[in-house]
Amino acid sequence: MRKCLLSLASMIILTGASSYAQATFKAGWTTYNTKMIIHEYCYTFVHNDSVRLYLTDSTNIFVSPDSLVTVSLNYSVRDKAVMKTINYLNAKKQVLKTEEYKDDNLFEVNEWKYDDKNRKSIHIETNKMNGNVYRKTYDYSSDKKNNDFIVTESAYFNGKIEFYTKSYYDKNTVKYKEVRLNDNNKDVIHIETYTYGENGKVKERTVHFPEFKVTKKFSEPAGLGAAKCFRTLPVGIAEKVNPGTKIAYIKKVVLKNQPVINDADCKDYELKFTNFTNCDITLATTKVNNNKRLTYCYKEKLM
Repeated sequence: MRKCLLSLASMIILTGASSYAQATFKAGWTTYNTKMIIHEYCYTFVHNDSVRLYLTDSTNIFVSPDSLVTVSLNYSVRDKAVMKTINYLNAKKQVLKTEEYKDDNLFEVNEWKYDDKNRKSIHIETNKMNGNVYRKTYDYSSDKKNNDFIVTESAYFNGKIEFYTKSYYDKNTVKYKEVRLNDNNKDVIHIETYTYGENGKVKERTVHFPEFKVTKKFSEPAGLGAAKCFRTLPVGIAEKVNPGTKIAYIKKVVLKNQPVINDADCKDYELKFTNFTNCDITLATTKVNNNKRLTYCYKEKLM
């Protein structure tokens, strides 16, 4: 991966010749010093008699000194191309613009605007490959009867309105209903309601189609798990993080936390183990072949 990283000389420039080398990165026409590099490795995780990890992809995230610009380089073991994402944020750490590249080829740009209450007001997605433009605007209102609030989304494709969506949230900002209307903003396409499990995730969706007078229910397995299956815990070991021995470190964390990971009540889970300074290890089930996913994230501060 280091060889791959250094080959992107036009994108990342490393200066110096020691472990104290100062990294810089380029976003647009500007070159930034690097405040921090976040190294993220994703593995397929197998845990029977021993812990086995199979690398699927890795990402390096370069952060500017003011934390307002980041560049992410994603490497897949199955694809030679490097996926690059540039994020530009405002002073309130809200994303203003995102550029998506495959190698050095720009294929998508997303832009956001916010209102005076820091709420998202406009989102524009531009496909640089075919020229299509998707635009969404957001309006906010309150339900005076129960103090809930409503977000109305208007969706446009190449300047023409496609549909409207009204999302209903309770006083705890939990979304409980969504109403999709067609381009006349009157005829209802469907009404979707949500039931949540004790872990805070949706356990059932109910979708009603007024035109056909049909209602369908969909179970969501993630919402059926207990709250203890979705939580953040300390890593449980005092050893300091060393990027050069990450596999050994990950295995120690997994073995230390076996009782939590192997809890019979948790058929689906997402467990995050952290030292709360520069390292996170997230274990989660996936819907693909009953696999488990392990993500190791390490923050390297350079300034």
